[in-house]
Amino acid sequence: GSSDAGLAASRKLGAIAVQYPQPPDKYTSKVSGDVVPYGIRIGIVARDDPAEAWRVAEERFPEDRKGQITHQLSMKVSDSEWHKQLSDLASYEGRNPYWLRPFENYKTFCPYLVGTYEQVAEFLGLYIELGYTAFILDEPAEPDDFTHTARVFDLARRACEK
Repeated sequence: GSSDAGLAASRKLGAIAVQYPQPPDKYTSKVSGDVVPYGIRIGIVARDDPAEAWRVAEERFPEDRKGQITHQLSMKVSDSEWHKQLSDLASYEGRNPYWLRPFENYKTFCPYLVGTYEQVAEFLGLYIELGYTAFILDEPAEPDDFTHTARVFDLARRACEK
């Protein structure tokens, strides 16, 4: 769903065009308005306390030089448009919910949203406002991840209903 060919295939099949999202502030227009529904693939680490959310996230995805080298090598041979788009965001830093370390260290192939339930739900709401209607979640690390993620989606749903 990120390349022209992927979008064309989604249209022809009537399938959801799944994308690997950029930070919401990087979009200049909504993704909806097309004849296909759009979805995104993300990971979520959310807790009541932001420091706890970041501790969990950083513990799960520590810096990994070998993974960084593997990521760099894969970029040299990949023709994947979404892979290049996410790699170009490497300079998107800070303690906002959008986090690329797992991707940059070759541990997963999607961005993560990290922070409090409310912070992550707000980002999720921004994606919904942009027109995304389907969400594919990265593999949970533990059973409690389902509970934490459900809380985020519940908060985002409530905010969208207002």
